[in-house]
Amino acid sequence: MDIQQLNRDFGIAGQLEIISGQGGLPMIKIDNDSASALISIYGGQVLSFQPLDQAEDVLFLSQQSAYTEGKAIRGGIPVCWPWFGPDPKGLQRPNHGFVRNHFWQLANTTTISASETKVSLLFNETYKKENTWRQPFMLLLDIGIGPSLQLKLTTFNTGDTPFSITQAFHSYFRVGDIKRVKIFGLEDCEYFDKLEQGTQKTQKGVVAVTKEVDRVYVEARRDLVIVDPVLQRRIHINSPDTSTAVVWNPWSKTSKKMPDLANLDYRRFICVEAGNVAFDLIKIQPGSQFSLQANYSLRPD
Repeated sequence: MDIQQLNRDFGIAGQLEIISGQGGLPMIKIDNDSASALISIYGGQVLSFQPLDQAEDVLFLSQQSAYTEGKAIRGGIPVCWPWFGPDPKGLQRPNHGFVRNHFWQLANTTTISASETKVSLLFNETYKKENTWRQPFMLLLDIGIGPSLQLKLTTFNTGDTPFSITQAFHSYFRVGDIKRVKIFGLEDCEYFDKLEQGTQKTQKGVVAVTKEVDRVYVEARRDLVIVDPVLQRRIHINSPDTSTAVVWNPWSKTSKKMPDLANLDYRRFICVEAGNVAFDLIKIQPGSQFSLQANYSLRPD
């Protein structure tokens, strides 16, 4: 991509510029009166969001991430679409779908105010490499950078037959010490434990992480809160269009098997993911659309 041309078309003086980031990938750098942010056009992925009053980024980004076409960037908020988790048809397609592994198209940038900036990215059916997904579609990802981080992923069925998807914002949140973090809002929810062959269990009390965890919560509340006493903040997650939530941390043993994570990185993040996952299958009729939304905001602990 031509960085200079992208800046001529989409740059906003004093607020937004397109830069050559890690691995030479084009990235959108935002600095406004509320926050700074970094968005990778590759993957349509928010990599950083840091309100001006915060000493630490809201998001975790691995220092060992690959910035190579065909590989996902580890951290930030990857977009999982049109499936979450392993290939549902067993065709050896990539985990979490294919849109996080390819370039999106920068469609629009807007200054809402000195304190809020919006970016729109497109991904559509003209992408033909994923030849095992044949349904015509278009994705529109709207990103709002202001006092909070706002995401809206809209799937358009541009074909003449219905299709079904699962999807998620695979958000990695930076924390001070995983052993001291608590997640509120999932109390008494049923969940499927992916580390125990999907055994169904009930969440007793708030979620605390003391070992590897990989859970899909069903009938989850739309408002979840990560309480981090070390960084002295609460991360609020609001997702009005979902009934499932995912909580994941690989812990020490699995982290050592992941080349794009340092051995001790598991201590510094928790994934609490808004999405339509597992049984929350979304069927989209021809000419129709569906939006997944999430709002991430901070409050002092």
